[in-house]
Amino acid sequence: MTNRLETRLLNYFLLIAMAAIMIGIEFFFEMQRDDLIYEICSISDQSSITDIKPTTENNTSPALTKLRNKIVIMFALLTIVVAIVMTMFIKNITMPLQKMADVAKSINEGDLSQVIEINNQDEIAMVGKAINELTSNLQECATFTYITANQTLEKINELDSKIKENTPLNNNEISEIKYSLESLIEFADSFQLLHTNVDNHA
Repeated sequence: MTNRLETRLLNYFLLIAMAAIMIGIEFFFEMQRDDLIYEICSISDQSSITDIKPTTENNTSPALTKLRNKIVIMFALLTIVVAIVMTMFIKNITMPLQKMADVAKSINEGDLSQVIEINNQDEIAMVGKAINELTSNLQECATFTYITANQTLEKINELDSKIKENTPLNNNEISEIKYSLESLIEFADSFQLLHTNVDNHA
């Protein structure tokens, strides 16, 4: 499978590189013109180089003016290309990553209602899908634990009431409580947990 994110970043780089190369080629051919030196040096026929004053309309060569304007235009175009590429980069990469970071932070704080919208099929979208699946699994874990714990608590309360009222205990009720607790333990053991020093001493 093609790394779409890598391809996209490569395309951004190529856009900037192509713009820079085109500007370089344009200046190369401009500087290679045979009549450029003659046009630039044409002002020496009117006055010596030492007598040339700061740039004015009277002593500025049309060739220099044209070259200066071309430099300004080319660098303006390069700036526009870079701005467009940076905007695309922010929109397609930086903003989705920031949204995922915000959702992950909310999930870490206990808000499992967060969902990441998936609009692409690149690696960033794959991370978003993984976070959504993780959130769904955490919701299932929380729901299973909540239901099982409540059912077990209800059965323990019933047994407690019978003990206080000297009512004969039902072995089936005790077995159901044991089964519920064993289910919770088995459910917890199904996860690959990080082993800590506390686990080793237990």
